[in-house]
Amino acid sequence: MKTVLLLDDARAIRSVFAEVIRQAGFEPHTASSAEEALEHIVENGTPDLIVTDINLPGISGLEFCKRIRKVARHTPILVMSALSDKGLVAEAKTVGVQGWMLKPVEPEYFLNKLKSVLGEVQALSN
Repeated sequence: MKTVLLLDDARAIRSVFAEVIRQAGFEPHTASSAEEALEHIVENGTPDLIVTDINLPGISGLEFCKRIRKVARHTPILVMSALSDKGLVAEAKTVGVQGWMLKPVEPEYFLNKLKSVLGEVQALSN
């Protein structure tokens, strides 16, 4: 089963989108901070997909992406954020972020984006 790590400091977002991930047939893991997400990856290995917010307490989502790229060069990363600064989006692309979803995100749109990215990963691994 494909695993998705969802990183967001808002409990409601983690809860709603973890359920969307679960109903889609993927295994959700959640973290409320970059530090917690990094610890999860160290303990459980790299997930098949990471979805992260940018505005986080402590280590920012962008810094988290930079750190992840050092150990998981090819893991797809999607950003789900209320921020839409063009410079920030461009910088995220330089560290390999595959997509940027602007909050509020409709669950159906989120699911389609997830399936699209995980489908690409599936096709590459076959």
